Amino acid sequence: MAAAVFWAAIGMVVYVYVGYPLLIFLLATLRPRPVRKGPDLPRVSFIIAAYNEEAAIADKLRNTLAFDYPADQLEVIVASDGSTDRTDEIVRTQFADRVRLLHVPGRVGKTVTQNHAVEAATGEILAFSDSTTVYRPDALRRLVAHFADPAVGSVTGSVIYGVENAASVDQGRAMYWNYESFLRRQESRFHSVLGNAGCCYSLRRRLYTPLAADMISDVAQAVKVVQQGYRAVVSDDAVVFEPPESRTIASELRRRARVINRGLRSKWAMRDFFHPLRHPWFVLQVLSHRVLRWSVPVFLLIALAANLFLLDRPMFRWLFAAQVGLYVLAGVAYLLEERNVRIPGLTIPLYFCVVNVAPLLAFRALLRGERAVTWETNPPA
Repeated sequence: MAAAVFWAAIGMVVYVYVGYPLLIFLLATLRPRPVRKGPDLPRVSFIIAAYNEEAAIADKLRNTLAFDYPADQLEVIVASDGSTDRTDEIVRTQFADRVRLLHVPGRVGKTVTQNHAVEAATGEILAFSDSTTVYRPDALRRLVAHFADPAVGSVTGSVIYGVENAASVDQGRAMYWNYESFLRRQESRFHSVLGNAGCCYSLRRRLYTPLAADMISDVAQAVKVVQQGYRAVVSDDAVVFEPPESRTIASELRRRARVINRGLRSKWAMRDFFHPLRHPWFVLQVLSHRVLRWSVPVFLLIALAANLFLLDRPMFRWLFAAQVGLYVLAGVAYLLEERNVRIPGLTIPLYFCVVNVAPLLAFRALLRGERAVTWETNPPA
């Protein structure tokens, strides 16, 4: 029985990280759904949600106003979520001729701030960006080109994370995102992505759904688009850059746990949509890419516990040593990271553990009834 439990748990981990990527790649290859692109340039409302972004907002707006997109078809809105620094002043004094400032009183969070911005927007297409994201000049044009296909309701861009800093958390996040990007491309080719990149996505204004404060908007809007009968796709050629953040391991854990917490709440709020008979392929993606992925730490703990009952067999002694060795290497990497010492190769076990500790923290937050609504520009260490 212990051996059966062990192999079942390991099998689920292997399916999540290897089996599902192979499956979705095969499905996308055998049954691709190409997107028809066109040259039309509809009016776009480009919305930047900001909270205390005085250090970044001027560069962000200069980058935005340099887009290869007709100025008369581009509405730029900075939605300030109760900023208390010079963010609003910079927008008003330096960019008043081209940028609308929408100050949302109080601190209501990114999702509600976006709801207010959409109410004020006039564009046929909505595009959302973070304040630190750098767009290539043609990125918006390439995003919008996908809306020539009437089946497309939402388009997200291709994000490149900076790794100029040596911090293991930045290196690990970039490597993990490359893996995620592969999955998202295949899901887009086959059906639809499960969520947009929050720093770069767009959708038809008439498909936008106002959301509750504790829902993660970039994920929920993609699902809502699919729920309305449209596709949510990836634009590989709409490239944007996210600078390295030099987060500590602790702050990265909090960030990932917060995202998972909100993702779980969002999916629970939209649970009526996830019906395996009505949407079998999309439910398969959600189950494999999200639910089972977030359950991996549970499978890992089950495998480790079951392995303890099998140490009388040589093979299982080796397998137990391999598991413990992985966690020891991650612990060593963490201790070295705290001292700004980094050894090539140790980033992988360290970030693997970060990725799989975060769901446990998210589950704990759910049990405590914690709701993540707001965000910080520079999270505390």
